[in-house]
Amino acid sequence: MHTLRPMRALVVAALVTMSAPALAGHKPAGILVPPMEAELGASAPLGVATPQSNSTELRVGVHSASLYWKPTRFDVGVGYVGSFRSLPSDRSLRTIDGQIAEPSLNLSGIYFSFAYAIENHRHWRTWLGGRVDTMTGRYQDRTLNVVGGSVRLSAELYAAGVGGAGDRNVLALMAGAWALGVYVEGTARTLPDELGPVGVGAGVTMRVPFLLAVAN
Repeated sequence: MHTLRPMRALVVAALVTMSAPALAGHKPAGILVPPMEAELGASAPLGVATPQSNSTELRVGVHSASLYWKPTRFDVGVGYVGSFRSLPSDRSLRTIDGQIAEPSLNLSGIYFSFAYAIENHRHWRTWLGGRVDTMTGRYQDRTLNVVGGSVRLSAELYAAGVGGAGDRNVLALMAGAWALGVYVEGTARTLPDELGPVGVGAGVTMRVPFLLAVAN
């Protein structure tokens, strides 16, 4: 099987990590990492009368392009999405224990995404895609059920391959892509008008491939 040099080094690192506890405690040890993509960014609401702070956007999910060990034109993903921001207020809120807390909007839920590689090269690619998410949270003592969508453009540097190594004590397998990238996007969510249902965002992305390591 063909294996890229960076991935060979990661396989060796996984073997060392997994063999240490097995040798020390004489117990089987293992690790399984699914093919994932993680994103961290910020989003700014547009067209609101009251100034709003930017929200912190977090997404972690399982993606097909993180598993595929050759250049691919498509990426489909599903996972967790969170959006967190402080809200403007004339007064702070006092908690039960007497601490001062600023009002905030914290939304959590799931997302589904699809992207197409408009540029697809051996070690870099550019994606054009969209995402649909559904989240829940609380605002002014009421529950919000938010549905949203986004259109985005992202680019990443990546190394992909498939390989494995092992002996009678240790086995390690990996398949997929490691990647670091950036993205920009426009979003629309069913938020109240004062919170800014339309926004723009940007952030960084990271991919990890499927990884399995077992030590006896």
